[in-house]
Amino acid sequence: MTKSSGRDRSVPQPAVLRTREVRDRALFDLDDGPVTPSNRADLTATARLLNGLLASLVVSSLQYEQHGAALPAPSARPLADFLFTCADRDRGSARLIAARIGHLGAVGEYDPQHLSARSRIAFRAFPDGDLTGIVTQNLVGVRILVQTLQEAVRWVGDDDPTTRRLLERLLEDKETQAGHLSAQVSHQQTPKGRP
Repeated sequence: MTKSSGRDRSVPQPAVLRTREVRDRALFDLDDGPVTPSNRADLTATARLLNGLLASLVVSSLQYEQHGAALPAPSARPLADFLFTCADRDRGSARLIAARIGHLGAVGEYDPQHLSARSRIAFRAFPDGDLTGIVTQNLVGVRILVQTLQEAVRWVGDDDPTTRRLLERLLEDKETQAGHLSAQVSHQQTPKGRP
């Protein structure tokens, strides 16, 4: 009886290890840039999904900015600074999403006439500086984005790992924002005079 070496030579190497095949696939459709034949994502549907997220992040950033500006009281300055930071982060996230849309061969859609229609965030202003309304509205908005990003991560799955990783990073950031805003809501609901 002959002892097996532990490797069955009849099993083909995975495609990632076959250098010639990888090179041939890389040469196919060079105009597609980073999108290679191994990317199994539906590029049109992925770009549409990302454009919806782009719109939501832009609307969210504008809402954070508006709400931060509506809190002039010195006691609300830390919250206003947090909202301005969230606005900056959302604008940065929107740029990352737009860049990924470009990598996929489409264009990020920033047209202001269509942003609110594509956004999952409904913009609401509080010109009177209603602290509870501002915090609650932003918490609802960020929770909508958390759910949207979770759904997007599951939908993309393993078909487009780069897009999935980007969405996971954005999801982590939004969960952090939600935690901070949730603490603010709890603080607002604590009756005065109680620790």
